[in-house]
Amino acid sequence: MGLSDRQYGWEPERTSPVFGRLRFWSVNTWIIAVNVAVFVLGAFLTRPGVPLLVGQKGPANAVDQREYYRPDGGQPVNPAQTAPGTGLVRIRVDPDTQKEVGASLYMVQRPLEGWGHFSTAHVFGWQVWRFITFQFLHANPMHLFFNMLGLFVFGPTVERYLGGQRYLAFYLVTGIFGGVMYLMLNLLGFIAAMMGISGVPGLLFNMTTTPLVGASAGVFGVIVACAKIEPDTVVQLIFPPIAMKMKTFAYGFVALSMIQLLMGAKNAGGEAAHLGGAIAGYFFIRNSHLLRDFFDVFSDSRKPLKPGEAKGGWGWLKGNSEDGAEVDRILAKVRAGGVSSLTEKEKRTLARDTERLRGGT
Repeated sequence: MGLSDRQYGWEPERTSPVFGRLRFWSVNTWIIAVNVAVFVLGAFLTRPGVPLLVGQKGPANAVDQREYYRPDGGQPVNPAQTAPGTGLVRIRVDPDTQKEVGASLYMVQRPLEGWGHFSTAHVFGWQVWRFITFQFLHANPMHLFFNMLGLFVFGPTVERYLGGQRYLAFYLVTGIFGGVMYLMLNLLGFIAAMMGISGVPGLLFNMTTTPLVGASAGVFGVIVACAKIEPDTVVQLIFPPIAMKMKTFAYGFVALSMIQLLMGAKNAGGEAAHLGGAIAGYFFIRNSHLLRDFFDVFSDSRKPLKPGEAKGGWGWLKGNSEDGAEVDRILAKVRAGGVSSLTEKEKRTLARDTERLRGGT
């Protein structure tokens, strides 16, 4: 879609609580900025290195010795002081005889990637923060660029529809479900391999330590949401240079990911995450009321508000009016009967909510 042809974008939002009367970007802009900042920081932060298991030989009961070595041998090395991208080896020994029976191959990662990427093994080690952190990490500049381009083009539509707080919840939830889909298919692939079964289309037979990074699960959720919000909007592709309706573009993208997953493409793990994000996006854009309690770790949104209190303590993220259900009802009435069907009171309520989205206080 040509960006210059879009009839909307986003404007800075203003808020007054907490830090005074400051000017803020939209939530979508913040998400893009955080992703870019994390990537830049990660490029410069190279110590301490974090070893990632990428290969293993030897019987299942063998254990790794504590020391790491370079593949050509020599003295033990400290992974924390080793350059990212360096391969290291740990000798595997029989726990009973202590004889060498194999080796484990490790790859040194940058610290942000090592501490934040998603993998099946780490989740079963109760490192649940990775459901969130992997969404803000990217493998290379092109990976980052295309994901942020997707948010830049399609994100404002979904944020305008949901409001800032629910949009942030939507983005994070669709990313989480991308991780869940990856986890399920990788775990099933691991179980199938243990049973001697291989080649099942759709299952991920890669190692349970294989890392997953990127915002693309959330991006797929956002694109699928656009297919619900503006199904007939014409999308102009850059390559190939053809035009199609938003719903065709979105569901075509999802179908392509499914085909690549079933064919066992090189990025099958990423395609699994794409599908998880797309499925979550399809569900939550139709059940967006479920997103209102996402930040209840900070408060209880079910309790009545006190005078002047912002719901959930996240007033700077609020894209809806104080009565989000009322705005939802009015929007549904507009979709059914047009703006002319609204009463003057409903028009004023909708106008106030629109002003809030555009940065009004």
